[in-house]
Amino acid sequence: MSEQDSLTRTSRVRCNYCSKRIPASAVVCPNCQRNPRAFYWKRRHVILLVSVLALAAVAALFWFADDLRKFVPATVALNPTPTQTITRAPVSVVLVATRPPLTATRVPPTATRAITNTPRATATATFTLIATSPAANPASNAARVTETPSPIPTRVPVASPVLISPTDGERIIGPNKRVLLQFQPAQPLGAQEWYRVQVDFLDRAGNPVSWCGFTRESAQEFPRDFFDDSSPNVRSFLWRVNVVQSGQFNPATCDAPYDTVSAPSDVRTFYWY
Repeated sequence: MSEQDSLTRTSRVRCNYCSKRIPASAVVCPNCQRNPRAFYWKRRHVILLVSVLALAAVAALFWFADDLRKFVPATVALNPTPTQTITRAPVSVVLVATRPPLTATRVPPTATRAITNTPRATATATFTLIATSPAANPASNAARVTETPSPIPTRVPVASPVLISPTDGERIIGPNKRVLLQFQPAQPLGAQEWYRVQVDFLDRAGNPVSWCGFTRESAQEFPRDFFDDSSPNVRSFLWRVNVVQSGQFNPATCDAPYDTVSAPSDVRTFYWY
């Protein structure tokens, strides 16, 4: 086997999140953009945990069965059930008194007073109409001017840059080799807009770290110092570019505040040996 074949053949592992096979040296899964070696809770893990807890509960019931049998009679003895007593309802006697029948007696007629139709005084309501001139309230006659709210312009997102080099899977040999990250902008930058270049890799302790660079050009050089500061076992570097807007005069680190203007570009991986 030649040296070139040994470099092109890399071992592959399965991502713990999306279960897809990726290069073993990849720090971030190119499919789901997550750490492929981290632990993620899935449905089978939850089912296994519930099954173990159910088995533990059943085993505890069998283990403490004798204690439960002793506890139930003691509870019944402390809380006896009351006996039901039957009480008779009292008998009530109702006495009804009857009145004697009424006898009709004739009453002699009496003189009746003549009724005279005397008209009563009725109150009449009077309405007074008061004419008001239009000049009394000029504010109501004046034409009202209504302000039409101006529509708020919606910001059109900028297209993401297209990565050119290094190509995906490219191998760079030599610690002093210049690594130039080149990309093709979709359109010119506006005011306070930058190209934010991000590179993800593992440090010497195996922890995932990121490096960020801001530029207004279509290329950004990756510092050579990170060759020695990266993991000696995993030599993969993932990089991406997107357009951001920052109020700083010259942002330079990943902690610099910014607003994303475009979608992130495709993620590419290069290997530096």
